[in-house]
Formats: sequence, C-alpha cells, structure tokens
Amino acid sequence: MSRTALALLAFLVLATPALAADERPVTLPLASGKTVTGVVESADAKEVVVRLGPDQVRRIPWSQLAPLGVYRVKDALAPVADGQARLELALLAVDLGLYVQARTEFEKALALGALRQKAFLKFVLQAERDAVESGVRQALKAADSGDWDRALEMARDLKMHFGGAPNAASIDKLIAELIKRVRDLKKAAERESKELERVKVDAERNKEILRRRTKAVGQIEQGRKEAERAAAARETGNVTRSRKYAEAADKAFMGARRDLGRLRRIVPREASGYREIISLLNQLDRDHFALLHDTAWFFWEQTVYS
Repeated sequence: MSRTALALLAFLVLATPALAADERPVTLPLASGKTVTGVVESADAKEVVVRLGPDQVRRIPWSQLAPLGVYRVKDALAPVADGQARLELALLAVDLGLYVQARTEFEKALALGALRQKAFLKFVLQAERDAVESGVRQALKAADSGDWDRALEMARDLKMHFGGAPNAASIDKLIAELIKRVRDLKKAAERESKELERVKVDAERNKEILRRRTKAVGQIEQGRKEAERAAAARETGNVTRSRKYAEAADKAFMGARRDLGRLRRIVPREASGYREIISLLNQLDRDHFALLHDTAWFFWEQTVYS
C-alpha cells in the first residue's frame, strides 16, 4: 500500500465519528421507575430522541428521566476520547449525586489530559466525601422509613465503593448504627411476640374461666334441683325415686366440683374472681355433704341397705 493510501486511511479513521460506541443501546432509567432501552440519537434542551428499533423512535422529556438516565444520555452523546467532555460529564455526575460515575469520569479526564494530578485528587476526594455524606443520609432515611433492605444495601455499596474516602469512618459508624437498630428491632419484635403470646394465652384462659364458671354454676343449680326432688321422695318414703334423684344430684355436684377445682388452679389468687370460686366450692361442699348424709340415713332407716 502506498504512502498516499496509508495517509488517506489514517485520515478516514480519525475523521469518522465513533459510530460503534454511539450505536450501542443503553438502558435509561425513568423517574417513574420504568426503563427505556435503545440508541440515543440526539437531544436538545427539551427532550431526548431514542431509537428503540428500525422504525420506532421515542422522544423523552428530560424531566421524565431519572438522574442515572440523564447521565447515560450525556455519556452516550459525549465523545469518548474528549478529555474536556469527560470532565464536564464528571461534574454533571457530581451534581446528579452519581459519585461512582463521577469518579470514573474524573479518571478518564485525567488520562486524557484534561486534568492535572493535583486537581484530579482534589475533585475525587471531594466527590468521595460528598458520596459518603449523601449516602449515609439516604441510608438513615431509608432505615427511618422501615426499608431496612435498602438501607443495608446502601451501606454495603458505600463500603465497597468509598471505603477509602477521607470520611470513611462515617460508613463504619453507619453500619454499626444500622446493625444496632436491627438488633433493637429484633428484640422489640421478640418482646411483642411474647406479649402477644401472653395475651393469647390470657384470652384462652379467660375463655376457659368463663366457660367453666358458667358450667359449674349451672351444674350446682341442677344439683340443687335434683337434691330437692330427692328430699321430696324421701318424705314420701319412695326409695326408687329418692335414689334416682340423689344420683342425678351427685353427678351434677361432682361435675361442678371438677370445674371449680380447675378454676381454683388457673385463676390467680390475687384476682377478684378467686374468692368467688372458693365461696362456690365451700357452698358446694355443704350442699353435697347434706345430700349424701341425708340419703345415707334414709336408706339406713328404711333398712334397704345394711
């Protein structure tokens, strides 16, 4: 190949825009949380033109783009090998709060000669400080709103990307604070769980107390009625009826005794209902003893049983 041909080829390579980079599809996050993927063709003061397919173009107002979407549009349109363009993109990323991207662009600007080492270090250190301060605030805000997964994820990202920042101690403090909060929440949740369990147990116990008390009182009343019928049968000397009613009364009294005995064990002694249970038991003892005593003497006097 002649020198003229080589010179012409070199001119064409240098003069031709970097179409390969421009033609790569990019994913643009929107403020709504959705994304748009396509090739950024152009942008003006109002909107961005994105080619989604061979015959499909979408115009997106700048206001509908998330900060990362704005950065990616500018990145797609900026010359790859232009140091000043990369520096401007780095400063834009700082303004957008995209500190990881900003540091990357500062490094490109340094490599392309748009920044001196001293200025580069100044920019990067300030960006790292801002990244840590902003990240800590956002993580704590997420934690305050109850989004613990997001808060911990942000803390991990800060530690990974900015663990060497001048104020990196704030990241360690953040992580310690989040861990403490999580532990405190866990302890509070355990306390609440125990309290709920206690309330549940108390509710079940109260239901049992009410059920057994109602049943015991009903059995005592039934036993007294059967005992009165047994007494009436004894007055007429009817052995069969007196035995039948006495056995029915004894069965009701025994049932009441079982329920009251259970209540005496589960009702706290300091509770107001405990004295009532003891009073019912004492009265039941008297009624039950009177029934059995009078029935036994009746059978003896009638010489029914030896």
